[in-house]
Amino acid sequence: MTGTGADSGAGPVPGAGPADPSAPHPPGQPSSSYGTPPYAPQAGDQPPPYAGEQPPPFLPQPPVAWGPPPGPRNRTLVVAAVIVGVVLLVGCLGLTGGVLLLRSATTTASGPGREAPPAPISERSPAATAAPGASEEPVQEGPQASEYPAEEISDLNRVCDDGVFYPQSPKRAGTAPHPVVLLIGDGSGLRYQNGTYYFSQGLSKKVEQTWAPEAPAKVQMVACLDRVSSGATIRRCKYDDPKPLTLTLLKASWRLRVYEVATGRKLLDKPMTGDDRACPYVVLAGPDKKIYAEVSDRAAVAALRKLVNGSA
Repeated sequence: MTGTGADSGAGPVPGAGPADPSAPHPPGQPSSSYGTPPYAPQAGDQPPPYAGEQPPPFLPQPPVAWGPPPGPRNRTLVVAAVIVGVVLLVGCLGLTGGVLLLRSATTTASGPGREAPPAPISERSPAATAAPGASEEPVQEGPQASEYPAEEISDLNRVCDDGVFYPQSPKRAGTAPHPVVLLIGDGSGLRYQNGTYYFSQGLSKKVEQTWAPEAPAKVQMVACLDRVSSGATIRRCKYDDPKPLTLTLLKASWRLRVYEVATGRKLLDKPMTGDDRACPYVVLAGPDKKIYAEVSDRAAVAALRKLVNGSA
């Protein structure tokens, strides 16, 4: 059935072409009498997206522009207002002390969530660890056992100078006598055995094996006699062989230590004086042309007699 002229006065049919801007609008629709769509202003001379038509009712309407956003000053004012409000609220609740405590806590250098820098590791530090696969041997204090028996008298120098003992050697036990060797250290770093100091006790083989044994396996004690200091001049000693030479004899102080060879146990520690002030018959002279008063043979025997002839 075809339409009549009475129907042509009805509102515009969607999709039938542009509407007359001067035509009256149906009730409930916004007016656009100024020729601009109500949903948003268009930039430049671009035509509206719907060419004068109303957007479909099911599409969301664009937001209305409210002007430019607030600048940084406005944000600062808003933040300040929020902080003032929080402070007033906390003050009303009586929590001012808690706020101060929190502030104090947040100003510390090692608060929650922050780690203090690691302390430097010193070599002593409990935190210092050895490299993987490396083992630290404990430092031994006191005498140390030798890994081999004494085979030469010179091996016994280690008892005096290195704190070594020989478990394979005989202990100072049983009945007397207890064999001893006297090793002299003159300060040069060398040590030698005095094999004649005991002559006042006799010249038998038994006496020799007691006071100056040649076999280290028989030795029970080592006597270490060391010069520790020197003093004033006693006299000058003249020598002719191999060439004329004059040496200065000085006072000297000595130290006598006696150790048990088998255990390293110290049996005697005695200061002694160089009481032999005569010029020695045979002497080893150094470039300084000085010699020192030695402990006399009789004084050495007297210091050792009790340990040699006494009971264990």
